[in-house]
Amino acid sequence: MNKKIHTVSSSDSIWKFTKEDFRRTRQVTWAFARRDLQLRYIQTRLGWFWSIGQPLMAAILVLVVFSWIVQIKAPDGFDYSIYAFASLPAWLMSQHIIMQGSPSLVHNQHIISKVAFPRQSLPLSKALVALVDYLVATILYFLFRGIQSGIWDFYLFSFLFYSFMTILASLGIAYFIAAISIRFRDWLAILPLLIQGLFLLSPIVYPTEKYSNALGEYEWILYLNPFVAISDGFRWTWMGINNWSELHYISFLMIIVIYFSGFTAIKYAENKMVDTL
Repeated sequence: MNKKIHTVSSSDSIWKFTKEDFRRTRQVTWAFARRDLQLRYIQTRLGWFWSIGQPLMAAILVLVVFSWIVQIKAPDGFDYSIYAFASLPAWLMSQHIIMQGSPSLVHNQHIISKVAFPRQSLPLSKALVALVDYLVATILYFLFRGIQSGIWDFYLFSFLFYSFMTILASLGIAYFIAAISIRFRDWLAILPLLIQGLFLLSPIVYPTEKYSNALGEYEWILYLNPFVAISDGFRWTWMGINNWSELHYISFLMIIVIYFSGFTAIKYAENKMVDTL
């Protein structure tokens, strides 16, 4: 007697979302983020003090290396510490999202193979954890700038906009590397090198003009880096430095392209993720 054979396959569209999908993503993301926040400093003597200590140590290293040793000068007579630290909290958030979000699927394969949940929730939960540190670092910079210069105002809408752009760019990179590293773990091996290269190629501790002058007529290549617009945007937010160029639109376009490319990659890999891991 012949039995009927039923073939089950996934036919969901990558861009198909329902209210239930959003609800599950929100709940799972918060659950992973809460777990990371609770366990992050569980075996440290200073505990949550490291949320303050980490941005302080990063700021000290930047000041010592790039201001005292390399002797980088901020343009227009600005204090270098205020100039460089303006975009440093955003970079620290990006670094955390990329470094923690990219290997999150591989590190949690024991959960992925047993429980069905939105896979993008894992990198997204790292963004929530990084957001906590980002707010702490931003408050520290706000107080430092106020005490150092006596200026306490800033552009709130600009701050929210560029913070959102930073999260989009970082998540896009994390999504893409997380998706491709399921099959090719080489990306995780070179991830620290990629982060260091991105830091050096972004005008975080260097003025944007130094890169532009070095590239000359090929200046547009610089703006393929999304963190160019982000760094310049935060300097406008905190210091009122307006070096806007039409080339900044390239950086904004790259942010959108990177995010949607990364999100598409992780959604595409989701259906075969269990078998590949």
